[in-house]
Amino acid sequence: MRKRQVYQYCVCVCILLYIYHFFGVSDYLFSKSFDDDFDYPLNIDIQPVVNEILAGGKPSVTPINVYPYRYLTNSGKCKISQIDLFIVVKSAMDHFKQRSAVRETYGKENSVPGKVVKALFFLGIDSSKPDIQNKISEEMANYQDIIQMDFHDTYYNNTIKTMMSFRWLYEHCPTADFYLFTDDDMYISARNLLEYVKSDTKDKKDLFAGYVFESIPQRFRSSKWRVSLKEYPWNKWPKYVTAGAFVVSNKSLKDLYVASLFVQHFRFDDIYLGIVAKKMGVDVSHCAQFYFYKKKYTKDGYKRVIASHGYDDGKELIKVWKEQNL
Repeated sequence: MRKRQVYQYCVCVCILLYIYHFFGVSDYLFSKSFDDDFDYPLNIDIQPVVNEILAGGKPSVTPINVYPYRYLTNSGKCKISQIDLFIVVKSAMDHFKQRSAVRETYGKENSVPGKVVKALFFLGIDSSKPDIQNKISEEMANYQDIIQMDFHDTYYNNTIKTMMSFRWLYEHCPTADFYLFTDDDMYISARNLLEYVKSDTKDKKDLFAGYVFESIPQRFRSSKWRVSLKEYPWNKWPKYVTAGAFVVSNKSLKDLYVASLFVQHFRFDDIYLGIVAKKMGVDVSHCAQFYFYKKKYTKDGYKRVIASHGYDDGKELIKVWKEQNL
C-alpha cells in the first residue's frame, strides 16, 4: 500500500512539474511589473534625440536598430507633391491572387473621387523559391507597384517588413497626409478612412489608430506567440494596434520611424510599434471601424467599415468592395 502511495505521489509531482513547465508558470510569477518598472532598451528618454534628427541635426546618441537590408526595387508613385492617403500593403511572396484583388479594389488609382490615393506592395525574398521570384519579377514589370527587400520573408520577420516600409516612406514619400498599413487579406475602404481622418471630432496630427489591444504576453511553451522573460520580462504589453490594418498621420509616421532607430528590435511588429509609441509618447487610439476579426457582411453593416480581417479570397474582396464603393 505504501509503495502505491509513493507511486501516486510521484506521478502527481511529475504532472504538476509538467504543467508548471508547459504553461510557463514561473514566467508569469517572476515577470516584472509593467506599470512600475517598464524600461525597454534603449533605457533613455528618446524624444529629445528624435527631435534632434527631425530638426535636421545629428543625433547625440548612436542608433541601435538600423536594419542592414536593401530595397531591390523602387517606385515613382510619390513624385507628386500632394497625396491624401498612401496605402502600404504588406504581402507574402506567393500571394498573387490577393495582390490582383487589391489592384481591382482599394489599391486602384482614383478610387476615391477628389482624393489622391496611392498604393504599393511590400515583400521580402526567399532564395529557395526561384519560380515564385520569376513570377514576381514579371508582376513588377507589368505593374511597377512592388517594393521588394532582401530579407527572408517569414512570419517572424514581419517587424523587419513593417519598419523597412516605414523607412521607405520616410525617405521616398514624406509628404502624404496619412499612411494606411494593411495585410493583403483585409477588406479596406479608403473612402471611409479618409472620412475618419478628415473629421473634425479629433485632432489627427498625431494619429496612430486601429484596433487596440491591452493584453499580456503568452508564456505557454507550445504557443506560436510565446515570449520568454529574457526577451520581454514585463507582465503586460503596452497598448498596441493590431498589425492587420492601422493608420498613422504624417507626423506620427516620422516620429515612429526615427524613434525605432533607438528602440531594440522585437519580432512581433504590432507589439514593437506599441513599444516604440510608448517610448516616443505617441498616443494609440482605438477606432471601432477597424475590425480585428472578420465582420459578417451585410450591405448596410459595412457602410462605415474601414478595415475587416478575413478576406484572403480575392473574389470575395472584389464582390464586397464593389458593392460598397461603386
